[in-house]
Amino acid sequence: MRKLLILLFIGVYFVFAEAKEDKIYKLNLKVFPNEPVKIVQPAENSIHYEDTASVVLQVDPQKIEKLEMITYFQVFELDPDERVIYKNKPKSKKERFQFEIKEKKLFYCKSINLRYGRNKIQIIATTKDHKKIKKSVEIYLASPILRAYKYPPPKYKEIFFHKEKNEKICADCHDMSVNEKKGVAFVDVTKSNCYKCHKALTTRYKYNHAPARNWLCATTCHTGKTGRLNKRLEGKSKFIWPEPQGPECYRCHKEKRKEWDDKRFHHDPVVAGMCDKCHNPHASPNRYFLRKPAWYLCTTCHEDKVIRGHVVFTFLGKPHPTRGYKDPSNPKQELSCISCHEPHNSDNNFMLLKPFNQLCNMCHKK
Repeated sequence: MRKLLILLFIGVYFVFAEAKEDKIYKLNLKVFPNEPVKIVQPAENSIHYEDTASVVLQVDPQKIEKLEMITYFQVFELDPDERVIYKNKPKSKKERFQFEIKEKKLFYCKSINLRYGRNKIQIIATTKDHKKIKKSVEIYLASPILRAYKYPPPKYKEIFFHKEKNEKICADCHDMSVNEKKGVAFVDVTKSNCYKCHKALTTRYKYNHAPARNWLCATTCHTGKTGRLNKRLEGKSKFIWPEPQGPECYRCHKEKRKEWDDKRFHHDPVVAGMCDKCHNPHASPNRYFLRKPAWYLCTTCHEDKVIRGHVVFTFLGKPHPTRGYKDPSNPKQELSCISCHEPHNSDNNFMLLKPFNQLCNMCHKK
């Protein structure tokens, strides 16, 4: 009798689930009666700041039998120091992805990789009567540090997805509410309502920032508040973040603020509160979530040290090496700018780790 009741319950559950699915399917089908395929996200000419993007497609399975996505981007031949300047005209490359069309499935989502600069996403849909439908959007991956990509061309705008109108599109399948509790990490991060669409932000790289790794996004950083540098975007998104980010960072890194405030010299990005200029707030392949390895990161601003060399003793006129050798004070790592300089604050001239004479003796002991 008990087994019979369980089977009956399961049967009723699936009947109701299927009925709900049919209802959702019919309601959504009305959204695009004359548009068999639509790119919901990303928006045309939108600016992006992370090298991944979520693509959301709306498809009528009654009319479409095949769906392919092609992403186009430019590959630059960099100079030997891997800086922004490129030697030859960039080459166009592309990546393909084939979607499997399923009956009654109206929405298809896919995370794609972006390259700095212009990225084109093209959708090629084949109808059941063998006609081709092509749709495309163009987006731009900007960089806070690479000069060539810091200021996108005027046609690109900051366009945000998380608005009530857009979220209604996804709400039939996704819970669009914030289900995290402030300061309480998820036991299973896949239970976060943000995870399914944005997991590429943390799964792609080795080093994860704690709030991102634990999916405490909306209660830590993406609070919907703006700062003095992005007041113009107030109310544009539920999950916008303030610029500069420094005050938000110091809410967790209180001990660093106290330590740094007592120092005599301060690095300009730290003073400006632009922590995200050097650090990616989500994840990075580099320690400390640096946007690039230390030497490459520093020389995006301090290009003169690459072009003219880093002359330490002006009366000798010879540049001091800044890489290409083992760091004598720490043989496990390569010599770089941070072998001698403190990147945040210091009590010593030129942001040195130690007073000048002591610093030299760290390596030149003889």
